[in-house]
Amino acid sequence: MIVGGGSAGCVLANRLTQCGRYSVILLEAGSGRRPVMTQIPLGVGRLWNNPQYGWGYRSAPEPGLRGRQLELPRGRLLGGSGAINAMNFVRGAAADFDAWHALGLPGWSARDMAASFRAVERVSGALAGPHRGDAGPIEVNETTVQDPLIDSWISVLKAQGHAYIPDYNAEFSAGVGRAQFNIARGRRCDPRSAYLDPALRRRNLTVLSGHHVARIAVSQGRASHVIVRHGLATLRIVARREIILSAGTFGSPHLLHLSGIGPGTVLKAAGIEPVAFNDGVGRNLWEHPRVAIEFRRPPSYMHHLLRWDRLVLRLMQALALRSGPVTWPLAAAHLFLKTSPERISPDVQVLLRLFDPSLQPWLLHPPAGDRWGMVVCLVQPDSRGRVQAVSDDPMKAPKITTGILSNAVDVARLIGACRELRQAMDTPELAQWTRDEVTPGAGLSSEADWENFVRDTADTIFHPGGSCAMGAVVDHRLMVHGLSGLRVADASVMPLPVSGNIHAAVLAVAEKAATMILSAAG
Repeated sequence: MIVGGGSAGCVLANRLTQCGRYSVILLEAGSGRRPVMTQIPLGVGRLWNNPQYGWGYRSAPEPGLRGRQLELPRGRLLGGSGAINAMNFVRGAAADFDAWHALGLPGWSARDMAASFRAVERVSGALAGPHRGDAGPIEVNETTVQDPLIDSWISVLKAQGHAYIPDYNAEFSAGVGRAQFNIARGRRCDPRSAYLDPALRRRNLTVLSGHHVARIAVSQGRASHVIVRHGLATLRIVARREIILSAGTFGSPHLLHLSGIGPGTVLKAAGIEPVAFNDGVGRNLWEHPRVAIEFRRPPSYMHHLLRWDRLVLRLMQALALRSGPVTWPLAAAHLFLKTSPERISPDVQVLLRLFDPSLQPWLLHPPAGDRWGMVVCLVQPDSRGRVQAVSDDPMKAPKITTGILSNAVDVARLIGACRELRQAMDTPELAQWTRDEVTPGAGLSSEADWENFVRDTADTIFHPGGSCAMGAVVDHRLMVHGLSGLRVADASVMPLPVSGNIHAAVLAVAEKAATMILSAAG
């Protein structure tokens, strides 16, 4: 039984039913519909905070952000967050996974994970090579966005000593390169379309959407069944072999808490009867903080595209021909930086954004201006947060504190990266694109000014992980400590951050989990 039909759940549903020997039921709380906007790359901007397809999570007041609360989009539909994300495909650094292995987690080194990444992806052309997969379900391609600003930005960074990386997923290192995305022939190539849909015709797979798991029942130390809410009905569904929890970084610890598995203080405060004490459940939450450096620019392709008549024509082109700017992703290139030479691998990722994300469709009166920017993300933060159930009511959202920038070292590293980038952009080659600085603004100079800017504007980039960490909550086989028949397989098991967008790593973790499960089953 798989609880959660998101990215990891789709991978597991496919791989565990592939041999035909085992029956799988996949339970998803959200919709089974696949809206058109989830398929067209540009549609992502209409999905993140759509209550029809998201959980509507909001953080508690964040201490590192002076009490601000953050929107925390997570997909609530088959395909999960992989159906609403920005489709960036970044494996991360080899050092990330070697650090997992160094925690005493055998089988999770970079060398071990390489096979799982290759099992996920399908690349061809210039990206093909011995380090990349060529037969996986997820098609990965370099961006097709056409804007001369991309070449100018990359050229400036190369002139300043940054290495050009032809394929950062083959050999991750500091440098700049064109972005890669899981987009195939003008469509989002997501876990639902790539993994789940091909498996739906198998008789040994049952998929139930609109089924909200309220609790996992444990009997004599073994997870035996789940209690499910479907409309007005309450169901009891028994697992013959095991229950695999893939409800995501926020959902998985919350469901463990609701099931009586977690820190005693949290369970007691929420009025939940303890079943198994585990202080790690919900702790160690990590997230990538981001800030934006932005400049005014001449109108971009998006500025022109959003006139209603043009937009309609381009949408028709995207739907009928799978081509045109509506099929382009939001980012164009990535720069990976080290904030100090002592670091083994980059701890900052910079995403080049070509247009103002707040632009709206127009007809007679075009927007007054446009802007380009750099989204600066700290991808190896020291700050940590937590997820806590606040009630025994499964429909009540957990309390989520991301903890971003609660560690002063993170603030200093983010400021250092922003200062370096801002100075680097003051070049003649970029003058044609850079009319003036919008954020943080030309008047900002002192350390106090920079700290105010970072704490007042920082947000998450929707890469949470670590809340059911291997070592603390689950073992290296992803089995929950002290219980049998219960496993967790999603981003929550990642004990330390991944140096980039985490979706590729989530898919690889699920691939590895499926391999371990099938190997143990014999």
